[in-house]
Amino acid sequence: MTGGLRFTSVEDWQRWTGGHRRAERALRAARGRLKPRVPQVAKLLLPQGDPTILVVLDKLTSSHRAAVHAPLAHLDLARTAVLTVDDPELDGAWTEQTWTGPQQLPTSIRGVLSLGSFLALSGSVKPWATARDIPFVVAQHGLLTPWSPPAADGDLVLAWTEADAGYWTAGRPSVTATVVGSELLWRTTQLPPATAKGDRLLMLGQLHGEELPRSQTLRTYWEFCRREDADYRPHPNEADVVSRALHRAMRAGGITFEQSGRDLAELGRPVVSIFSTGTVEAAQRGLPAWVTHPDPPGWVRDFWDRYGLSRWGSDPTPAWPMPEQAPAATVARILETV
Repeated sequence: MTGGLRFTSVEDWQRWTGGHRRAERALRAARGRLKPRVPQVAKLLLPQGDPTILVVLDKLTSSHRAAVHAPLAHLDLARTAVLTVDDPELDGAWTEQTWTGPQQLPTSIRGVLSLGSFLALSGSVKPWATARDIPFVVAQHGLLTPWSPPAADGDLVLAWTEADAGYWTAGRPSVTATVVGSELLWRTTQLPPATAKGDRLLMLGQLHGEELPRSQTLRTYWEFCRREDADYRPHPNEADVVSRALHRAMRAGGITFEQSGRDLAELGRPVVSIFSTGTVEAAQRGLPAWVTHPDPPGWVRDFWDRYGLSRWGSDPTPAWPMPEQAPAATVARILETV
């Protein structure tokens, strides 16, 4: 296994994401001007006592919750502050402040947990923490590709695997990493095994992704679904104008779609993808799961090897071994001792 993250600077990564698929972004921006969104107002939740830990919740999707929200259940909330753009659904008594900037943060804080300073709220806290020599801890929330956002100088990354730890730190002596496991997959493993309810394959879509050209992903999905009589399950983020146009072309070409919104384990069907996290989640629940690509680039082959993903035509992807303790509890312990 080789390589590491393509970007070593958060700023370079942000410039890349800002310029990638520029025409599509311009169209979205134009539509936003016609129908402007109500901006989210961030809030700082302070406990009754002096907080020693700050948890930053830039996003609260399922994978983000597992990475940075789940550790709150194992922390002393009387000594924890939370910076969030959404309702974190926390028990206890809190003093709520509208977020205006890091000058609001108590000087008692000794550690920060975040998804990474590539996100707006975390990005506003990172310089404050660096200036005060406060550890800035980044929790991995998904599988890593070369185009995943990097950690910033001085960050401590809590990685899913030893291979991921090496991927985060490759060429980055200023970044450290320790392995805690994946809370997302650990929680999946705690659920009952899925019951097989059919052998018709599901292709997990990623047309929205920026890691591969749409021509490659479309070719992979088109050829596989037609050849293996598989249903295509679009990713929830495939809502942009180009993805929707490709959906229409796929349907016109005879490809059937699975859009029930039901959980993969509930559907109980074998799954295939190019590099979707859903492949690993399905395998953890006991469903047959594979990956495929007619001519995979080197980084895709490396990704498959790093995560133990089985190619279509071989034995299904095995489940990952899980620690006895929830990774979220390990994260909390690290935060309390960092």
